[in-house]
Amino acid sequence: MTPNALATHLFSTYEQYRIFYLRPANCRHREIVAEMRELVSRGNELFSMNEIGKSVEGRSIYQMSFGRGQKKILLWSQMHGDESTATLGLMDVFNMLVEDQGKESWISEMLEQTTVFVIPMLNPDGAERIQRHTSVQIDMNRDARELITPEARILREAQRRLKPSFGFNLHDQVLSSVGVTPKVAALSLLAPALDEKRSTPPVRLRAMRIAALITRALSQFIGGHIATYDDAFEPRAFGDGMQSWGTSTVLIESGHWPGDPDKLFIRKLNYIALLTAIRAIGNGSYQDTEMDWYRQLLPNGRMIYDIIIRGVELHNGSGGWSARTDVALMYDPPLHKRSSKDEAPAVRCVEIGDLSFHGALEEVDGGGRRLGASHISLDAVVPLSSVMDALQIHFTPNVHS
Repeated sequence: MTPNALATHLFSTYEQYRIFYLRPANCRHREIVAEMRELVSRGNELFSMNEIGKSVEGRSIYQMSFGRGQKKILLWSQMHGDESTATLGLMDVFNMLVEDQGKESWISEMLEQTTVFVIPMLNPDGAERIQRHTSVQIDMNRDARELITPEARILREAQRRLKPSFGFNLHDQVLSSVGVTPKVAALSLLAPALDEKRSTPPVRLRAMRIAALITRALSQFIGGHIATYDDAFEPRAFGDGMQSWGTSTVLIESGHWPGDPDKLFIRKLNYIALLTAIRAIGNGSYQDTEMDWYRQLLPNGRMIYDIIIRGVELHNGSGGWSARTDVALMYDPPLHKRSSKDEAPAVRCVEIGDLSFHGALEEVDGGGRRLGASHISLDAVVPLSSVMDALQIHFTPNVHS
């Protein structure tokens, strides 16, 4: 089965393996550890699960592993505590492996060819707070050199101990467009630089080819919705560090998709990308991927918003001035970071003016309805309902998926 064919197969069968009760709202240390233990118990020795250290606040950090092959692969997720999409996708991967139990030959071959080590939640203290940083307010992804946090030391020691050939650095990103187009970036990929010159020795070329493979496989489903990052060298970041330490590393950033506030579709893309890549590393088929699939990716842009209200008649009260314009809104906090699904969504107005070259996850027809300039303030956080009430627009936000 070719990588593209495998990705198509994974796309069509995913829903039977998704762990439905796990969502961003309950992706916490206790729930994830309990799920991992349940998977181990159901796995008939498919997995091993080991505590490899503790967070600042004493929460255990675990490593799951599977496979028995010579090609070692290390994946880590939720280095930033509020970035749970890949963690949930990894739980689905584990569940699929448990449910398969030798039914599909490609899985048996993958397990013979690779040994995969996974740290699903590297920052459990941040996950508990739904915050990016650790409990002591340090961005762990800027601690790859000094290693002042125990969580960063755990990851560095895992790389030293395991000496993996490949690594996957799994994150979520802010709402972004693909370049200067109005297309939303569903995923962004990067093979990080390992020096200031952005050189491309074999260790980085392998990572680029894996990124190209993922792009080619996922373009069947989200063509034109994959972006990349500036590859300027950041010596404090783990992706750049891993590359320089000899592990071919790919950064996968989970983006967004219309009508997907819990990022379930993006979670599915992670599942497909990771399994396709691990399989291709195992049998070496990633080496056949044309590098242009990666090199032609456009950078992340800022041409998209959560909501655009098109065609509002903005006026300044009694002054007599008015003009037809657009209004861009961003959820604050983002929908997938709300502590409860019942929490009423709030928004910030981030731009007013000509937004004809911009896109949005949801668009609303303003229909020329009048809006006083004094009724909306840039960057003020207000209930979404108050904006729509001021415009007399009935709008039901897509807050459930």
